[in-house]
Amino acid sequence: MQFIPRSAADFTPLGSLPGWLSALLRSRGVDTEEKAYRFLNPDLSGLQDPFLLSGMEETVRLIRHAVASRERIMIFGDYDADGVCATSILLETLTGEGASVSFRLPDRRKDGYGLNESAVREISEKASLLITVDCGISSMAEVALAKSLGLTVIVTDHHQLPEVLPEADAILNPLIGNYPCPYLCGAGVALKICQALQGMEGVQKRLDLAAIATVADVVPLLEENRIIVREGLKRIQSTGRPGLKALLDVAGTSAPVQADALAFRIGPRLNAAGRLGDASLCVQLLLTGKPEKAADVARQLEEMNRRRQNMEHEITDAAFRSISESMSPEDRVLIAAGEGWNPGLIGLSAGKICEKYYRPAIVLSLPEDGGPAVGSCRSIPGVHIFEMLQACSDLLVRFGGHAQAAGLTVEREKIPALREKLNRVIRESCDESVFVPRQEYDLELPFRNWTPETLKELDLLEPTGCGNPPPVFLLSGASVQSMRRVGRDLSHLQLSLVTPENTLVRGIAFFMGEEAEKDHMDVDLLYRPVRNEFNGRVSVEAQVSALRASV
Repeated sequence: MQFIPRSAADFTPLGSLPGWLSALLRSRGVDTEEKAYRFLNPDLSGLQDPFLLSGMEETVRLIRHAVASRERIMIFGDYDADGVCATSILLETLTGEGASVSFRLPDRRKDGYGLNESAVREISEKASLLITVDCGISSMAEVALAKSLGLTVIVTDHHQLPEVLPEADAILNPLIGNYPCPYLCGAGVALKICQALQGMEGVQKRLDLAAIATVADVVPLLEENRIIVREGLKRIQSTGRPGLKALLDVAGTSAPVQADALAFRIGPRLNAAGRLGDASLCVQLLLTGKPEKAADVARQLEEMNRRRQNMEHEITDAAFRSISESMSPEDRVLIAAGEGWNPGLIGLSAGKICEKYYRPAIVLSLPEDGGPAVGSCRSIPGVHIFEMLQACSDLLVRFGGHAQAAGLTVEREKIPALREKLNRVIRESCDESVFVPRQEYDLELPFRNWTPETLKELDLLEPTGCGNPPPVFLLSGASVQSMRRVGRDLSHLQLSLVTPENTLVRGIAFFMGEEAEKDHMDVDLLYRPVRNEFNGRVSVEAQVSALRASV
C-alpha cells in the first residue's frame, strides 16, 4: 500500500489563515487570499447567471411559449436520486409558473436508462413539449423520433457529450461551451432553469433538492456545487417539506445534517425505489404536502432499502466468486456476469470489486429472456472508463457515463470479445503504475496540532466530498500501545498509539479488526481528526482509514 500526498505542501499563509489550512486550500486549487475567502464563505451571490448556459435563452422561450399556449409539458427524468430530484425541481418550478405539466420516469428493468422508443411514442400522445432531465444527451435516435412525431424537445443533461449531439430544439449541458461550472449534476441544471424562470426566490425554495442530488450523484463539490450544497444543507435543517422530514426520520438523521448523511443515508433510500420498484414514488414523496402520505412513502422506501441491502449482498458475493474463479494476473479489467442479477444493484457490486482488487470492474446482469446484458462499471484513478468504452463502441449496443463510472448494454455473445478488447485497450492506454493500490493524504502534521479550536477551523472546508475530499492526514512512526477488536461483530479496531513527539493518540479504524491479530510495533496511518465528547469533556481522536507497518 502506497501513501501518496495529493500535492506538494505549501504552508505559506493565505492572508491571516494558518499555514496548515492554507496548504489544504492550495491542494484544492485555492491559491490566493481572495479565492480562499470565497471558498470558505460560499453564498448565493456566487451563483452564476443562468443565461451563461448555452441554450438557456431558447429553453426559457420554449417553456414560456408552452405555458402561455397551455400546451402539455412532459418531463422525462432518470430513476436515480439525481434524476428524481431534477424531475421534482422542474415539476415544482413549472407548476409554479402555471404550466400544464406531468412527468414520466423509466422503469430500470423494462426501459433501461434514458429515453426509449415506447416512452417517446407514449409521450407524443400526451404532450407537445418534452423536457428531459439528467438524460438525453446521447439519445440521437429517440430525439429524432420525438421530433418526427411532432414533439418540441428540450434536452437537459450533464453527462459526457457524444461526438454528435441530438437534434433537439434546445440543449442544456454545462459541458457545452464555456460555462464557469461544468460540474453541475442533472438537478443542478434543473435548478439553473428555475433560476432563469423565477430568480433567486425560486432557487432558495429548491436548494434542498439540488443539494441532495449534487452529493448523491458524486459530482465535484466545487464552485456552484459547493454553494448549492452548503446553502442546501441549511435549508434541509429547517425543511418544511413533509417528505423530506419523513425521509430524514426513517434514515435516523438528525440535525445538524452533513453532506455525509446525504451521501450514505438519504441518497441510498431515494435510489432504492429506482433499483427495486417505481422511482416516481420519490417524486411523490419530495413534493407532497401531506405528512401522512409522506410517512407512508418514506416507510416504503426504508423497506426497499433493506431489501436492496440484502440483494446487493447476495449479488456481490456471487460476483466475487465469479471473479476469483476466472481472473488472471494479466487482467486490467474484471468482469462478472450473472443470470437475473438486479440491474439496479450491479453498480454497487462493481464498486466493491473495484475497491478490493484495485482494477476497473464491470458487473453484468444477464436477462432471463436471453436479451442483451446490462452492465455497470466502476474504475480507479488513471483509467477513464468512459473513454475505454468508447474505444470498444463497436461491440456495445449503448454506453454512457463518466471517468470513474459508466453503464453499458452488450449482446451476451459479445461479452468475451469485450473482455479481450477492453483489457487490450486499457493495457495500451494506461501506465502500469495506476494499478498499484494507493491511498492519498493531504498533510503530515504533529497530532498535537489538533485541538477543539483547530477542528472548528477544519470544519470550514465543509461540505466535503468529490472534488473537495475530506482532509486526510499522515501519522508516521507511531508506537503501538494497544490494538483490540471492538464492535458487535468485532470487525472494528480500537487503537492506542504514542507519536514520535510523545503524544498519546486514541483512534478507531472501522472494518479493520483483523489488524489486531498482527504483531505491529510501529505503524504509519492515515486518519481524520474527530471530536470525541464524553461526560462533558471534549478530546480529539483519530478516525483511521489506512494502516501499515512503518517503513
